[in-house]
Amino acid sequence: MQEAIIWLKHFARKCDAEAQRQHIDQRAIHERLGARMQTAVRGQIRGKINDAHGHISGWQTKYIGSGGGYVAIRATDISSGSNSPGAITNYLENGHAIRRPGGRSPRYRPRIKVLYVSGRGFYNAARPSLPRMLQSEVDRWGREVAGRLGGR
Repeated sequence: MQEAIIWLKHFARKCDAEAQRQHIDQRAIHERLGARMQTAVRGQIRGKINDAHGHISGWQTKYIGSGGGYVAIRATDISSGSNSPGAITNYLENGHAIRRPGGRSPRYRPRIKVLYVSGRGFYNAARPSLPRMLQSEVDRWGREVAGRLGGR
């Protein structure tokens, strides 16, 4: 009986330590998930646009929340304006309007008939793989916790 009580107290201390590690583990899960998401988004960019020099895919970085509670893949914040990495990424993802020709001559007939370029949707294309990525990271975390608590 005494051995069972000692074992339960030892197990309770391990459980308390795991509760204290929650934020550390949460940040670690988001770090690993962010790396996998970044790879998926960069792969979609390579597949959907001609990014031979890697400019667009190189602009995509992972951001982890200050408390470690979320992860996001977005363009870097190098500069702002209409030609910033964030703006160009947005144009490519969601589409953009085409500038109409000036038409200074009254006889000028524009050859451009398309008014809008549709987006490539590389973020949306990477989204369906997220639940599978998250499930594998949570399973890995569960195995780590079980190992620290003395399970298999």
